[in-house]
Amino acid sequence: MTTTHSSGRRRFVRWGTVAVAAALTSALLAVPASASEPAPLTFGIYPGGYAGGGSTDGKPDDPVKIRAALAVLQGHASRFLIRDYVDCTTAFPDPELADLGPGRRLDLVINYNGESPADWQNCVRRDVLRYGPFAATISVTLEANISSDPNVIPALVNGVISAKRQARELGYRWLGIGFDEVAFGYFASTAFWQNLAKTGGAAFTRSVDYVGVDTYPDVPFPGVPSRPIDLTAFIATMLDVVRNQEMPVAGLGASVPIRVSENGWATSPTRTAAQQQQALTTEINAINADRAQDNVISYELFDLRDDVTASANIFDQFGIMTDDYAPKPMFWAYRQLVASLGRY
Repeated sequence: MTTTHSSGRRRFVRWGTVAVAAALTSALLAVPASASEPAPLTFGIYPGGYAGGGSTDGKPDDPVKIRAALAVLQGHASRFLIRDYVDCTTAFPDPELADLGPGRRLDLVINYNGESPADWQNCVRRDVLRYGPFAATISVTLEANISSDPNVIPALVNGVISAKRQARELGYRWLGIGFDEVAFGYFASTAFWQNLAKTGGAAFTRSVDYVGVDTYPDVPFPGVPSRPIDLTAFIATMLDVVRNQEMPVAGLGASVPIRVSENGWATSPTRTAAQQQQALTTEINAINADRAQDNVISYELFDLRDDVTASANIFDQFGIMTDDYAPKPMFWAYRQLVASLGRY
């Protein structure tokens, strides 16, 4: 995927996230829910429209309409996360990221693009300084478990350690430092996690405040036949795999929370807005039901609006609004889910 920006169309490219995850999803049995009742989820959204594999000529973001939509979705929730993406070349200051609105905090991703170790460390420390005052979380690298760059794991490990050290030195006690991965549901990214553990050791383990998961069940990949899956079972299995098969490899125990950093369901000429509402509502309710079992503390939807609503390309239509900010049924459903399940 890529991200969009009103003052500059593309920040950086996110290739293949949805496609890879969609090609590998499958239905499995659900795990039982815990009887304990944890704190409510913190909700959020990525407010742009572009997704990797989509068109390159979509409509630009409209900050006024974005803020109006965010106010409706947030309602009376005391905290609402705004996911956004930067890299080491992103200009600063950015008024869109600094002026988030009441109760909104940034969930920032710093993307790695092959910088030298020294340049990468400087970039991470600089962005913690820049964005930390109005961020809740910073994810270091983007979905490294599907990257082919052999340097991405050292970049993730050293970036997380540097980001955490910088946050401590600056007194940003509220700022969570972590990373995200594509979660496939029915199998673990074992080699990736083993490499993290080998490269990072105890210093890395001590620096990780959370693990983010990006999941797109039931999103068809071109050339791969689509088949129905049990979305509730998939979500439960996916979270169980992350918690019990992946995180322990790197020494991350039950006290380290999981954040669902991206979750989406694209419409298309053959996938209706009503089906989007049904699928995403099912997935969000499943995540909420599992939050005690696997210590899940937040959920962010991908994304606010379509990039090109009239396009036949499925990757142009992840939005819960059309490309001119007209609400789809899921917009109102998400508002209700935030109101009924969210943190107040």
